[in-house]
Amino acid sequence: MMQTLDAQTQSANVEALEHGQTGGRASFSIGDLRKLFLKRKWIILACVLAGVGITLYDVETAVPQYDAVASVSIDLNKSTGVELTNLRSSAAGIGSQDQIETQLHIMQSKTIAWNVIQALQLYRKPPYSSVFKKTGYHGTITPAQKLALLNIFKGSTQVILVPNTELAKIHFENQDPKVAQAAANEIVAAYQNWTLRAHYETMTRISNWLSQQIVSLRESVNEAQNDLVQYQRAHNILNVGQQGASLIDSDLETINNQLAEAEADRIVKEARYKMALTRNPDLLVSVAPNTVLTSLRSQEAQLLVQQATLQSQFGPRYPRLEQVQRQLKQVRSDINKEITNLTQRFKTEYDAAVQTQNMLQARLDKVKQQAFTQNASAAQFEILKHKAETSSELYDALQLRLEEAGITAGLNSNSMEVVDKANLPVIPVSPQKKRTVIFGFLGGLIAGIAVSLLLESLDDTLRTSEEVESIGHLPALAIVPKFTVGGKRRVTYSAYGADKRSKEPQNEDGLQISRDLLTLLEPQSIVAEGFRTLRSSILLSSVDREPKAILLTSGLAAEGKSTCAANLAISFAQRPARVLLVDTDLRKGTQHLKFRISNRVGLTTYLSRESGEESIVFPVKELPNLGILPRGPVAPNPGEMLASKTLAETIAKWRQEWDFIIFDTSPVLAVADTLNLVQHMDGTLIVVRSGVTRKKALYRTQELLRRAYARIIGSVVNGVDMRLENYYTYSRGYSYGYRRGYESAYGAGYGVEDTDEKS
Repeated sequence: MMQTLDAQTQSANVEALEHGQTGGRASFSIGDLRKLFLKRKWIILACVLAGVGITLYDVETAVPQYDAVASVSIDLNKSTGVELTNLRSSAAGIGSQDQIETQLHIMQSKTIAWNVIQALQLYRKPPYSSVFKKTGYHGTITPAQKLALLNIFKGSTQVILVPNTELAKIHFENQDPKVAQAAANEIVAAYQNWTLRAHYETMTRISNWLSQQIVSLRESVNEAQNDLVQYQRAHNILNVGQQGASLIDSDLETINNQLAEAEADRIVKEARYKMALTRNPDLLVSVAPNTVLTSLRSQEAQLLVQQATLQSQFGPRYPRLEQVQRQLKQVRSDINKEITNLTQRFKTEYDAAVQTQNMLQARLDKVKQQAFTQNASAAQFEILKHKAETSSELYDALQLRLEEAGITAGLNSNSMEVVDKANLPVIPVSPQKKRTVIFGFLGGLIAGIAVSLLLESLDDTLRTSEEVESIGHLPALAIVPKFTVGGKRRVTYSAYGADKRSKEPQNEDGLQISRDLLTLLEPQSIVAEGFRTLRSSILLSSVDREPKAILLTSGLAAEGKSTCAANLAISFAQRPARVLLVDTDLRKGTQHLKFRISNRVGLTTYLSRESGEESIVFPVKELPNLGILPRGPVAPNPGEMLASKTLAETIAKWRQEWDFIIFDTSPVLAVADTLNLVQHMDGTLIVVRSGVTRKKALYRTQELLRRAYARIIGSVVNGVDMRLENYYTYSRGYSYGYRRGYESAYGAGYGVEDTDEKS
């Protein structure tokens, strides 16, 4: 049964590894965002502080700016008495809204800006005076200096159209409120002067141009009218136009109508002829109801009725029945003759209709050719007529506009009216300290999140049980929080809630055991509860029987497998059960350091038969059923020792003597020693250290164990920051009296120096 279970487990491991590369969640939830804040809180905090600090510095060092606002109304539909400019705009296809936008851009043009700069002498006032900081102002301005002044002015000016209105607001910012007020009002005045001058110059230019063109236009009108009269005489064109129609047009319309009627008549007769060809008397009666065929069909129906009646009453040889049958035969012969006559008549009518249609079509084609010839002449006539009329109308219109422009050129009114002049601003618009600091905070927060996401995308370490299960497709049998082992331990709580200092457990020699064995030192802690959960998960991993030989390994060193193995052994011993903890890391095993026992003898001396059962030590007085077999002196050939037949026989012997055997092994990716043991194990646990173990290391570890036919029952996630575990935050009442402080830093006995005792 155990072999069958091992085979199923290996199949599951193979499938997990095949899909391991694509494991993981693609979505990003609120819980993941919370984890990101917890993991990268210092980076996010630094970015937020930097953003707030930069904005505070910018706010404190910025020069206050004052904003002066003037309001104007732009009405481009205002009548001026001279509509030349309106005609010009309409001909260009420019809409009212586009015209207003054009005027707003004119207000912000370089021409208006330079007029304002010169009128107010802004080049003598800050910040414009900074342009002459190096050379100074000597009465002349170079093109480069002019461009710099215009750029500063453009950055201080803003013209905004109020939505759904014709009102525009002119904003101007400056560190001097008086300069801001004067500049806003001067922009309005400069725009009004520019529009008046532009309109007057436009009217004057148009008047001069009209005066020059009207003479040549008069000659063109006379020439067009003469050409029209001569062409009409040469081609004998009479009554051509929209009101009158020529004889050819009348004939064309008449023949076209006759042709349509003839075509309709031909279609009807063709349909009757095709129906006659079917020789179906019922169809022919429908198209020729008043013919002899109708009466013949009626006689046939009566004879059929008499025949049926006589045959049913007197039989087939009744004399009267034979007489009726002869009459029926004669009627049917007459029907056939009548159908033939109707078919011949319908064919004659159809041929006549076709001939009539062809004759009308030929006549129509002939009249069309005559009409085409006439239309060509009429088209040329219309062109000459339109040219003459257009030239005459244009001449009259230009003559009228010329007279109006000469009178009212200087009376053109402005299309803009001032609604509100700019007042003296008293409150600066910038810097806005509160809003700037908020933007700095938000910018720093966004930058911090972006940096955190970048670091998170580059970080391929595993941190939570959810990631281990998603990436490695291994059940996380237990989660061990990260805890601190150094310094003075806190007070534990008894079952009745009274505070008292727990007695420090010691080994048989009176030495204090390692502080990372919290399952023994503080059995009420959440760390000890994690190892008890691991114990229960291992016992439930097999339905048929409890696994006796359990191996703990990891991909690389310093991932906490030795600490987990020791605490798991203590947890099994507290069950109670006879437990043997074997340190099979023959290179750098540390179990003798954790329990403060001698390393003179151990597994190496036991396998080489230099020592016997005395190598197994019972170091904890509180747990007399817990045996420890340290690694012993460093062996020159640890791989061969672990692969020896002696060790296999020893494991079989231990199965009879102990309830559970816990094996602490060397890292799988560092050396191949562990792979020699997994085939003797009932279950293998992979220890994953949060924030240290990488995804590829977990993949490779699983693959090597699978090739060695290991029965992997799950993983142990060690050193977990419990704030990153989503399920741990579902309820604040989960602690059950567990004290805080275990998750403050990484520990679990890592970094303990191995000082072997010399023989």
